[in-house]
Amino acid sequence: MEKLQAEVNQATEKIEDEIMAPIQGYGYKNASACFQRGALKSNRQACVERAMGPASQASSYVQQEMNMISERLNRCAQTCQDDIYGFSSNKTPEQQSQMEQCTSACASKCSAALPEMMSRIVNTLKPLMPPSSEFTQGTILAESPPPPAMPGVMSGLPGGLGSLPPPPGGVGSLPNLGS
Repeated sequence: MEKLQAEVNQATEKIEDEIMAPIQGYGYKNASACFQRGALKSNRQACVERAMGPASQASSYVQQEMNMISERLNRCAQTCQDDIYGFSSNKTPEQQSQMEQCTSACASKCSAALPEMMSRIVNTLKPLMPPSSEFTQGTILAESPPPPAMPGVMSGLPGGLGSLPPPPGGVGSLPNLGS
């Protein structure tokens, strides 16, 4: 299980760094235009929501894919438990060993599914990726250093700007399947 968790963490970092950060950064850049002089105050919220729409869609899709891996692991582990323990309330050392082997096989199956999942995520989110030249000009990804962060506002730039808070349950977290 630890190996699978490490692989999921690595995949999540790759998704965050290479896909989500550019989409979110571009959304923030576009959202900043909603606050320029002359923009109607009453339209600002709708403007920000439109600008951040692709980032929100991408985040939801990534969470959906991560949930599918987690659900697959849960179903497999539940099948192991049903097959090995059945309705027995006594858990013998032999059964516990079988359970560990079975759940390890479940983790291996999920691990083998990660490359396909990553491919689906990349192919699905590719249309939401910003044009690189438009995205990097005038943003924190340009070669010039970012402006100093205001205390309490988006601290930790540039990383803080490129990621939204994790959804409930966290992206990339797997359930604890203790025996």
